[in-house]
Amino acid sequence: MKKQLPYSTPSGYFDSLPSRLTEIPSRRSRFNLVPYLALAVSFALLVMLGNFILTKSTASQPASDEEIIEYLIDSGMTLAQLEDAVIIND
Repeated sequence: MKKQLPYSTPSGYFDSLPSRLTEIPSRRSRFNLVPYLALAVSFALLVMLGNFILTKSTASQPASDEEIIEYLIDSGMTLAQLEDAVIIND
């Protein structure tokens, strides 16, 4: 009985195999950065979005004179310290 192989290779397959194998690393190295760049861009967008949301929600009106006076009284600042601070900053 003659033994017949169930599979066969196309003609010239092994002749072009080394050149095809050398192309694989170059193709793969170009596309390895794509997932990392996409991840970096998504993190940057999340940070920018979070910053926008936080600054929009924490943006407040300037403090009124009454609020400033109440803060200074609660902080324990004396009138002399307040006068010194105003004179220094002028």
